[in-house]
Formats: sequence, structure tokens, C-alpha cells
Amino acid sequence: MRAAHRRPSLACAAVLSLCSPAAAEPELFGYTLDPRAMPDHPAPPSIPDLTHRGIWLGFEQTWASIKPKDAITGPQDRSFAWVGRAEVEAMVGRSRRWFVGAATEAAYGKPPGGTDGRLLSGYPELWGRAAWSDRTGLTYGGGVSLVVPAWRRGASSADAAVAEGVRVVRPWDFPAFADNTFTGTPFLDARVVDGRVTMQLRQGFSFQGLVAEARIPTANLVSRTTLYLGYQPIDELGLGLEVWEVYFLSADLPDNQRAAFALSPSVRLLTRTFQPALSLIVPYDRPLFDRVESYWAVRLTFGATLDTAQPAPATGVPEITPR
Repeated sequence: MRAAHRRPSLACAAVLSLCSPAAAEPELFGYTLDPRAMPDHPAPPSIPDLTHRGIWLGFEQTWASIKPKDAITGPQDRSFAWVGRAEVEAMVGRSRRWFVGAATEAAYGKPPGGTDGRLLSGYPELWGRAAWSDRTGLTYGGGVSLVVPAWRRGASSADAAVAEGVRVVRPWDFPAFADNTFTGTPFLDARVVDGRVTMQLRQGFSFQGLVAEARIPTANLVSRTTLYLGYQPIDELGLGLEVWEVYFLSADLPDNQRAAFALSPSVRLLTRTFQPALSLIVPYDRPLFDRVESYWAVRLTFGATLDTAQPAPATGVPEITPR
């Protein structure tokens, strides 16, 4: 009889132990299962925080000075271009593991040799991704994005000529202005945090298909790489450098035009909710598709996180500590 009475007591003790503070941050193979225990980290201006706490809202404005290249009309003065991007990414459930997002873009510029500027819309982008975070500072995951050609542009239209010059400004994001082209991109994410230093990588391979005639060369497979190095001198400030490589693995291009690189140093204000950033974008070597002579751009990013996750522990966001 005494043994029979002990079994409920042991079961109750097990339940209480799981509910106790000591078990508030369960782990599986070293990866935290408690969404409250996942740390917040500064992200590159081009990518949301991989484990943000709820809904990410982002709005970017980029102002660029472009030196056109036109063999017909001869040398031209530098022209102005503007690109705006609005995006939203929402956490699915409350685990801070699954996310879905959408983005749309718009641009303003002048066609080569033209005098009147034109405003055009970029194709919408949809994506879904997952992320797993280690208490030691390692986060990895991946997902799939789709850029859908929701409308068509004539290959010889003024809008297509503007898009041809605008897409070099944000080379990692050129599918939004790749006329009449469907783009599907599986990608992998990785992030390592060591104290105040952050390194983040996104590697994607884009599969593209034309749905109508376009001005750009046919590109079936494109490698798109984003590397970010960040440093926090203080908790409220982030300094970073983004490096992008776009490499056309399969395209009707000369070998010396298959790769395009761009650099972007940035400074970012970091708060729990609001993270604005100011950055500069410059090409390294030749611009994308070698369609313009040169360019430089200034980018202003407004980002905000709406917290829909479980409340953080009373001690705040836990620090990354070695195992």
C-alpha cells in the first residue's frame, strides 16, 4: 500500500520539476527549445534578425548616382535613381523557429538618353524559412523565396530600360526588377555570435525562367551570396559591413561579366523595438551585367519588431555563454 501511494507523489514531483525555473529553458542537442531564451542580435540591413520575436517591419530607401554606359548616344552625365522596398516577416506560432514574409519594391529613374523620369514597380517576393538557435551563439536554418512576374514589360519599353539601370543598385536583389522572369531561390542561413562580434551568411541558388521576352540575358541558375560582419562597440550601436556576390552559373554572358560584387558599410541604432540603419553601397570591380559604367548609393533602412512572442524572463535577454 505504501508503494502504491508513492507513485502519484513521484509523478507529481516530475511534473513540478518540469514547471520549475530550472527547467524553463529545455534544450535538445544543445539547441534551446524555449523561445524566451533565444537572444536578440543585430542583423544586416538586408536581412531580418533570424530569430526575431514576432513581426518584423522593414522599409528601405536607396538613393543612387549612376554613370550610364551607352555606345549609341555616347558619354552621358550621371543620372539619379531611387529604390524603395517594404517588407514584412511574421513568426509562425510562438516558437521563434518558423517565419513567412513578403516584400514589394518600387523605383524611379531615367532611361539611357531620356529626359523624363519614370516610376516603376518591382515584382513581389514571397518566402518562408526556419531557424534553430544554439545557446552558444550559433544559429542556422534556411528557406525558399519566390519572385513572381505579376505583370509583363515590353523588352523595348522605357520602363524596361529604367529597370535595366536600376537593378544594378541592389545587385543581391535584382530579380525584383528582372523583367518577365520567374525566380525561385532556396537558401541557407548561418549566424555565429562571439561576444560583440557577429558573422552572418546567406547563400542562395536562384532558378530563373523567362515568361516573355526581356532585355536581360537568359539566366537559368544564379548564385547569390550575402556575408555580414558586425561589431557592437556599445549595446545600442552596431557597425557592420555587408559583402555581396552575384554569380551567373548558367547565362548567356561573357565569362568576365558573370560575377558582380558590392560592398556596404553600415551603422545601426539598436533598441529592442526600433533598429534604423544608414549604409553606403559601392560596387567592387564591374557592376551587375556590366550595364552601367559605375554607381554609388546611400541607403536608409527603417526596421521595427512588434513583439508577439512570450514575455522575456525578468532578467532580460539571456547572454550567450559557452557550454
